[in-house]
Amino acid sequence: MLFEKIEFEEDENVILTVRKHWFVITAELITALMFAFLPFLILIFLSALPEFVPLNIDFGTYSSLIVYASAAWILLTLLSTFMIWTHFYLDLWVITDHRIIVIDQIHFFNRKVSSFRLERLQDIKVSINGIIPTFLNYGTLRAQTASAAESNFMTVGLPDPRGIQSVIQKATDERLRSLQGTLQTEPD
Repeated sequence: MLFEKIEFEEDENVILTVRKHWFVITAELITALMFAFLPFLILIFLSALPEFVPLNIDFGTYSSLIVYASAAWILLTLLSTFMIWTHFYLDLWVITDHRIIVIDQIHFFNRKVSSFRLERLQDIKVSINGIIPTFLNYGTLRAQTASAAESNFMTVGLPDPRGIQSVIQKATDERLRSLQGTLQTEPD
């Protein structure tokens, strides 16, 4: 849906499209699932509590409030789950032979699409921090361009960041060679 709306130049070819690593979304979804069970764990804890500490709470009196609060909590948890999926699906790096397009879904109805030409790339940095990211080979990729405004493009949790860095470096080298060849063949 979003990928088809990107306008490419005539001779521009997509080399690679990258979304976040599967472990990132799995960890976020498991956390959201654990939060979904929180009201039920609290109810179990409160129902077992009178054996240890005598409380005069009649759950039958507050049953409609408990059901309403639990349903609202589950609805909010479901909303956060959809937000996690939306971030995963719509956050995208598109690497072409002319430029890099970074699509960052900030909120449900707030998206930032940035692109920069490969010849403007100054630095690309990869960082993989921690045992799990090292074993599963995912990390942070940061690209810095020559422009002054918003010159850093960073995404956390990309799979095989060193491989992506290598692809970008090769595409940049090819682009610079082709531009130099074009400049040398133009008559003065």
